[in-house]
Amino acid sequence: MPDESTLICYCHDVTLGQLAKYIKENKINTIQEILDDTDFVCGDTCESCWEDGYNNDGLSIAMAIGMVKRGYI
Repeated sequence: MPDESTLICYCHDVTLGQLAKYIKENKINTIQEILDDTDFVCGDTCESCWEDGYNNDGLSIAMAIGMVKRGYI
């Protein structure tokens, strides 16, 4: 199980904890909402963090959104 220090976006050094906080504060529901935001830079470079994860392990932005929606983080 990933913890809050797990990197989700390697290109911008965004951790699961940072992303979860952003998702909660801004009531994010989709990856596109994160990509469109110019104040929070995440997922706009290599795109591997969107769904597959940097290491193809599923630790991704999509996973983070789901975990926040279900109350896991």
